Amino acid sequence: MTKTNKPGLYLHIPFCERKCRYCDFLSFGCNESRILSEYAAALMKEIGIRAEKWRYREVDSVYIGGGTPSLLSPWDIGRLMDCLNDNFNITEDAEITIEANPATLSDEKMERYLRKGINRLSIGVQSFENSVLKVLGRIHDKNDAFYAFQRARKAGFDNINLDIMFGVPGQTMKMWKDTVRQCTFLRPEHISLYSLQIEEGTEMYDMVYRDGSLEPVPDVIDREMYHTALKMLRRAGYDHYEISNAAVPGRESRHNMKYWSYVEYMGIGLGASSFVEGSRFRNCSRMSDYIKAIKEDVEPVDVNSVEHYSVTEEMGIFMFTGLRKTEGVDLNEFRQVFGKDLFSVYDRGMLERYKGMLVLDGDRIYISERGMDISNRIMTEFV
Repeated sequence: MTKTNKPGLYLHIPFCERKCRYCDFLSFGCNESRILSEYAAALMKEIGIRAEKWRYREVDSVYIGGGTPSLLSPWDIGRLMDCLNDNFNITEDAEITIEANPATLSDEKMERYLRKGINRLSIGVQSFENSVLKVLGRIHDKNDAFYAFQRARKAGFDNINLDIMFGVPGQTMKMWKDTVRQCTFLRPEHISLYSLQIEEGTEMYDMVYRDGSLEPVPDVIDREMYHTALKMLRRAGYDHYEISNAAVPGRESRHNMKYWSYVEYMGIGLGASSFVEGSRFRNCSRMSDYIKAIKEDVEPVDVNSVEHYSVTEEMGIFMFTGLRKTEGVDLNEFRQVFGKDLFSVYDRGMLERYKGMLVLDGDRIYISERGMDISNRIMTEFV
C-alpha cells in the first residue's frame, strides 16, 4: 500500500435534511438554501485564511464530509471546488471525495461534481433493508440507494464507496447478509462497514435505554455479523485493509489513510479537526462563534482545543491509529519518526498477553482478525 506525506484537506458540511436517530456528529437539520449558501461562503473565506500555511505544499486528498454535503446546491459545491483550487496546490491526481445521501443526489449534482474535479463518491446506504433504514431514521429507501449508485456509474464515477451498518436493533443476520450481498453485487470500489454505536444524547439512545422501544443487538451477534461480512467481502475479491474498511485492491481511501498513518490534515468548517505541524486542534463548534471569527478574518479555532502532546503521547497516537490498519505498524517507521525502538518504549509482554491477537511478524506488528473484537482494549495498551 503506497504512502504519501502530502497533507489532506477536510471540509465539514454540518447540515442534513433530518438528523438520523443514531447520529452524534456535529450536524443538524436544515435545508434552507439561503443558510446553506451563506455557510458555503463562510467556508470559502476560511479557505482563504487557512491557505497561507499550505500555499506551496502539495495536497493530494480532499474530503467533503458532514452532515450531508450533497444537500448543498451543485453551484455552491462548484464554488467551493474553485476556491480550493485557487488557494491550495492540489495535485492533478488528487483523490477528491464527497459524501452523499442517496435521496439528495441528482444527475445535475453528480455531473457538476465530476466537472469540478470531484472523483470519488461516498454514498451513505447503511442498509438495503427498508425496515432497518426506518429504525435508523434515514430519509432514503433501498430503491433510492440502488438508483443513486446506478446513476453515479452512468454519470462517470469510477471510484465509489458504500457505507453499510450492522448491529442495528431489529436487524437479523439474514438482513445483514443480504445487504453485504447487494453491495458486492453492485461492485463499488470501496465498502465501509460500521457497527452501530448507540451514543448518549441521540434519539436512538432514548429509544433503547429510556423507553425500551428498541432492543439492542447482543455483542455476540454484532461480532458474528462483523466476521461474516469480512468472509463475504474476501470471497468477493475485496481486501480488508482497516478495521472498518475494505476495498478492491489499489482503491483504498487515500484520505482516510492519512488519519491512520500519522500524516498531516487540515480541517475547514464548523468543528473540523486538524493535525498541523505537530499541533492538534479543532474549529469552534458553535455556529455563532464560527461566523464571528470568519467575519473578523481570523482562524475559527477553539483555543481550548489546541493540544501540543508530549513525545510519549504522540507515540501512543501513532500506535493507536496505526493498529487500525490490518497491515499494522512498521517498526522501522516507528524508529524513523521517534528515534526509538518500539519495545524500548512498550512492554513486549503484550505479545504474550494477547497471543494470537496482537502479532509481531518480522518488522511489523498488527492486530489479527480475531484480535479486532477487542481492538480498542489492545490499542489502549499503547496510550
